[in-house]
Amino acid sequence: MFTSREIQNRVKTGYIERLGSRLRKMRKQLVDRDWNGIKTEASHLAEGAQNFGYPDLAIKVENALQILNKRTLSKTAIDSEAKQTLEELFRTLDHFLENSQKN
Repeated sequence: MFTSREIQNRVKTGYIERLGSRLRKMRKQLVDRDWNGIKTEASHLAEGAQNFGYPDLAIKVENALQILNKRTLSKTAIDSEAKQTLEELFRTLDHFLENSQKN
């Protein structure tokens, strides 16, 4: 039988593992300019971060989503502010993953 702490740690580990695959997917979506896909993935990341005890990460993802939602995004042209916002978010997520692997 697992303790509640062990279960909680397993759930957090699962979130972190999924975060890595979501991040790869979002990078590809940026190249493809799949803005709706990026927004969907970011929403899932923010919700998961909040649910699994990473409120600071959730806030950063939600802030990026707010910026994306304010922009007019198209498949034919890259929006420089949206791209910069996502690159900053990707760096934040990379840093989070890196720190999570150390712990």
